[in-house]
Amino acid sequence: AVVSTQSTGEYLNEDNCIPIQVNETEQIPANFWWELKKDEKNHQWAKVKVDEIQRRLRWAFHHQQEAQEVGQRGKISVWERWTREKVALYSAVRFTEIAETILKRKHPDPAS
Repeated sequence: AVVSTQSTGEYLNEDNCIPIQVNETEQIPANFWWELKKDEKNHQWAKVKVDEIQRRLRWAFHHQQEAQEVGQRGKISVWERWTREKVALYSAVRFTEIAETILKRKHPDPAS
């Protein structure tokens, strides 16, 4: 089973993961390891309390059968949404974006 915030709402929900409660968010640091797209500049991360993570992990440990069932539902939802073709297309588009960003850094447009 996956223990996660539900900030990835299109993938995870209470039926297919063990949710962690989030009360706060924080700005993603500008120097984070990936290049943020222009429309992602104001994205927020979930600010999760360690005791909340511990609480959910303990629940999974003490309710292993239920956690396994949640994991099975998660597996099914991933297989239904993320076919190899969808992942390949998404990856190709994202790799192209990254390559274009790198090329622009190495060879800036003199007209800009």
